[in-house]
Amino acid sequence: MTDRIAGIRLCKQDKILSDDICTVHTTFEGNYHASLILCVETPLLTRLTQHVMQEETVNSQDLEDFAKEYFNVICGQIVAGLFRAAHITSRFRIPRFCMGRYVPQDTCGTRYVLNYISDCNEGAQLIHQFCQ
Repeated sequence: MTDRIAGIRLCKQDKILSDDICTVHTTFEGNYHASLILCVETPLLTRLTQHVMQEETVNSQDLEDFAKEYFNVICGQIVAGLFRAAHITSRFRIPRFCMGRYVPQDTCGTRYVLNYISDCNEGAQLIHQFCQ
């Protein structure tokens, strides 16, 4: 999806994220309860935002707006995939954004972490926490 919308290829690969990150997160409700957290190094988020906005200069509000929209697409694909694969209905809350790393207060259930690296060695991490 990232390659389609911004021409930036992400590959699954472990990378320790720098401290310069932004986080967007939400929870899923309905017949599927989980949290989803996306941590993205700020330079990667900046490049994505610049590409989509077709602007060289972007500000922190632009980063937040893009991150939420990008995350909405990811979450929408998850909800649709759950329904197609297992007829599970779910919805997700409006994503929240923060500069830095978001650490959920409740650590319910199993946690899965996917690490990604960009063509410019920028990192992203998708964290799925299943709640029962």
